[in-house]
Amino acid sequence: MKKYRYRLTLEPLEVPGVPASRVLSFEFDNHDDIFVILERVSQRGDFSAEEIPQLVLGLKLLGKTLMENKENALLASLKPHFNAFMRELKNSNPKETG
Repeated sequence: MKKYRYRLTLEPLEVPGVPASRVLSFEFDNHDDIFVILERVSQRGDFSAEEIPQLVLGLKLLGKTLMENKENALLASLKPHFNAFMRELKNSNPKETG
């Protein structure tokens, strides 16, 4: 299976009381080309340009964590709902545009 490697960096922008030097950066692998998924979700027309990366990255990171922690009781309770949501997202038709 092909793996894609990513680096995600988060840094505050003009947040009062938060030092600008505070940065969170981590790398992760995923079996999907996330940029292809971003484009696919963008074409659906359901979400704003700002919401799309938030949704896709959040789902990809959460899904990976769920898969890697199958025995965690807290996460196990979320998994059926997550799987149902992902099926709905993948199988639903894009929002009508125009």
